[in-house]
Amino acid sequence: MSNHGIIDSEVGLVGATVLIVGNVIGVSAFVLPGPLAGDAGPGILLALGLAMIPLGFGILMSLQLGSAIPVAGGSYVYASRLVGPFWGFLLPWITIPGVWAGMLFIGLGFAEYAGFVADNVSGIPAIPELALIYGLLIPFIALNVLGITVVAVVQFLMVSLIVVGMLAFIVPGAFMIDVDNYTPLFPYGGGEVIVAVVSLYFPLRGFRLVVELGEEMKNPAKNIPRVLALSAVVSLSLLVGLVAVLVGTTNHELLGGMDAAVAQVSLENLPAALTALVLVAAAMGALTSINMTYTAYSRLLMRAGRDDIIPGAIARIHDRYDSPYVAVLLLGVPPLLVAPVSPGTVTLSVALSLTILFGLAVSGIALWNLPKTFPDRYEYSLYKLPPWLLKTTAVGAVTSAAFLWVLVSTQLPAMVAVLVGWMALGYAFYRARLWYFGERGIDLETRMQRLHENERVES
Repeated sequence: MSNHGIIDSEVGLVGATVLIVGNVIGVSAFVLPGPLAGDAGPGILLALGLAMIPLGFGILMSLQLGSAIPVAGGSYVYASRLVGPFWGFLLPWITIPGVWAGMLFIGLGFAEYAGFVADNVSGIPAIPELALIYGLLIPFIALNVLGITVVAVVQFLMVSLIVVGMLAFIVPGAFMIDVDNYTPLFPYGGGEVIVAVVSLYFPLRGFRLVVELGEEMKNPAKNIPRVLALSAVVSLSLLVGLVAVLVGTTNHELLGGMDAAVAQVSLENLPAALTALVLVAAAMGALTSINMTYTAYSRLLMRAGRDDIIPGAIARIHDRYDSPYVAVLLLGVPPLLVAPVSPGTVTLSVALSLTILFGLAVSGIALWNLPKTFPDRYEYSLYKLPPWLLKTTAVGAVTSAAFLWVLVSTQLPAMVAVLVGWMALGYAFYRARLWYFGERGIDLETRMQRLHENERVES
């Protein structure tokens, strides 16, 4: 059996908000728009808007579920308690390779901007890409082992630099926009826009990670909605502004051939001092993305480990730092091993986005079932969606996620096939796990359907 410790350290409203903001406007905001604009043309702006549709459903779900059942690893709890044990198991199972892809994406994005600096600033030597990836990922594995309060302090400092750097690009760049760059909207047809929608959901998924923190927040029932609102206003304003300025100042055909496109456009159009701020923001974006991804998804694995549906050792809490250190290492170490053979950034971002969209669909079903499965939790939620909006949100989440999965399967069928195969392998693991504990008189599925004493709600 595992050490099912409970994390005692907590993070407040400001700390949780900067954790989410830093994840949404991380390195993907600086890496993805260039190649996506090259592939999809100005249609990337429409793709960003379309990506906000499942985002809207996700935020409303996080508001209701996080208010009713504020726990660490919330998406696992919602799936296992409100949909079914197997669906709860599938979330951490599919999350593991998705996070590995995300870590590699962030590492490659950081290396891309570091290479830009080496190429354009005299006296700075070029550093091998692999060394940059290791130098980025390893320190943040260690940081997340030190616990969430340390993570939040570091995140606050980095997010402040990101906001300054993005504004240094957006504000002066807005005065240099050539509206002709926004046409034609679809120069290559609609297929590339579909991929762009899913790829851009990679940064936007950051909002839903707030439910993974749950019990590690001070007064989670009240603060989860506040964090969602504050982080959405800041993050979406900056992200939309950056993409609009990037595409409006530079022809999309040129953007597709640029490494570190945001920095390159800044260098060509803005004073060197502002470009320096943009580069600092891109570097900080890589750091904040890694920081929050380790933080949130390690809690998802920790919560599943408490139920023993994945090895219980994954739920262990560090005696000194109150962190799920085994889960952090499980997410952090494998990307270091496969970094030498990593695919491109767009492929990696789509892989993680598909796993997040799967979780969105499962959470939609969980939201639909909340009022009848745990009526008291729904009825007395601090923030309660009216029944009509709850059902609309649930249907919209499932429909939009399924629609994007189908569309991506027409563009990247091999990737979808790999993920489906991974889920099929997961079913065999799940059945083996149930059998192992059943032989010892323990019914894991029953355990996975009740709310435990280590999950708390504060009024």
